[in-house]
Amino acid sequence: MKKSRCLFCEISKKNKEFIEFENEHFYVVFDRFPVSPGHALIIPKRHVVSVLELNQKEQKAFWKVLKKTIQLIEKKDLKKLYESFITNPLNEKSEWFCRKMLKHEKLGKKPDGYNIGLNEGEAAGRTIHHLHIHVIPRYSGDVKDPTGGIRNIIPKLGNYKQK
Repeated sequence: MKKSRCLFCEISKKNKEFIEFENEHFYVVFDRFPVSPGHALIIPKRHVVSVLELNQKEQKAFWKVLKKTIQLIEKKDLKKLYESFITNPLNEKSEWFCRKMLKHEKLGKKPDGYNIGLNEGEAAGRTIHHLHIHVIPRYSGDVKDPTGGIRNIIPKLGNYKQK
């Protein structure tokens, strides 16, 4: 039986130029389909599908990588980054997302917050079957009402304060 290709395993072995930071257990890339300026991914080097498969060393290392990722986001010249992504896009959709980031009114500003999450299972939206944790910068005013944060993935149920 032939093993299927894994995009994230290939990046860690063959596309090192995409990697912004790495340590023994993880590497960090900027998402080529960003939903906000600075959207990054933390990816384990070991092929695991679920967060539940991380061993204790990986779990412990994750928190340091998360801190480093936020520092990277806050220091990176994102305009230059997205311009480079457009010069060599993955595909038309990736180019569209990056062009959208270049027009984002908060490009060049420090994020006011972050959503950190993962899609655990296909029902949760996972499309690449290698664990990856999204670090999504948030900016004041980027949505009308951010109350509930990630709860907003289910339409009309995010704001638990609303009557």
